[in-house]
Amino acid sequence: MKLNQLEMLVLLAETGSVQAVSERMHRTQAAVSMALKGLEEDVGVPLFDRSGYRLTLSAQGRQFLRQAREVVKQHQRLHSLAAQLQTGAEPQLHITYDYTCAPAVLFPVLQQVQEQFPATELLLSGESQLRALRRIREGEAELALCPWLPIFRQHGDFETVRVRPFELWVVCAPELLGDVAVEQLQRQDLLELPMLIPQNQDIGIDLDQIMRIPSQQRIRVNDSITQRELLLAGMGWGIIPGDLIGDALERGSLVRIDIAGFLTHVNLEVHLVRSAERIAGPVEEMIWQFFSKSSDSVRNDYMQ
Repeated sequence: MKLNQLEMLVLLAETGSVQAVSERMHRTQAAVSMALKGLEEDVGVPLFDRSGYRLTLSAQGRQFLRQAREVVKQHQRLHSLAAQLQTGAEPQLHITYDYTCAPAVLFPVLQQVQEQFPATELLLSGESQLRALRRIREGEAELALCPWLPIFRQHGDFETVRVRPFELWVVCAPELLGDVAVEQLQRQDLLELPMLIPQNQDIGIDLDQIMRIPSQQRIRVNDSITQRELLLAGMGWGIIPGDLIGDALERGSLVRIDIAGFLTHVNLEVHLVRSAERIAGPVEEMIWQFFSKSSDSVRNDYMQ
């Protein structure tokens, strides 16, 4: 059996289709099917169930998959280690952040990186919604700053450390309510008002399902900055990160919606995320330890 056959097996389990495997590995579907069949012949037991429309793993295949994943991970770690041994400190470090998370929290440790590793080029890029996780999974970035839920682990083998709390609030401009006072607002009133909601996310939460409000009018946006501007313009109500609207709430440009029995806020956490399948270089590890120690300090203060 060959390593690329094991990689195809792992990808098949993750994506659920031979076509997706062929696209990710830049092989034809016929080549992928032939490689998987060859792997099955080498193992000597039926790894796949071919009775349905899609190729799926048999019970024996699922058992074999667990060990195959470990072999693939070990190879990825060895490849990463070899690169680190050859170059020392990373020539470049890619850090991506979700637009809902202010990247300023990274600045203190990035200043330390500049002092200790001046030859390392830092590349920061923002992503709408939670596509930052996809960049980590695909190996396009080393670190990501984004809102975190445990269910995101189904999308990749991630390692995370807590950075800070993160809140989502339901708000609107006061003029949107007309003569209705925000304290008197009822669930039925929201049904008659336009709703601003993020477009479907590649990875993440479907707020449409969480809110469960069948508003007659909707405006979908693909980033929270645009959503904030639409909220300020009185174009609708919606759920948005508290960090983006704190000043608007203080000025009275936006008001929080608080209806008994209705979801009015969501408490999450911002995490620093990286792949568990790579060996970190010294710059990445320095940033990681900075937040790991901060997280430990917060935890210890809470317990005392």
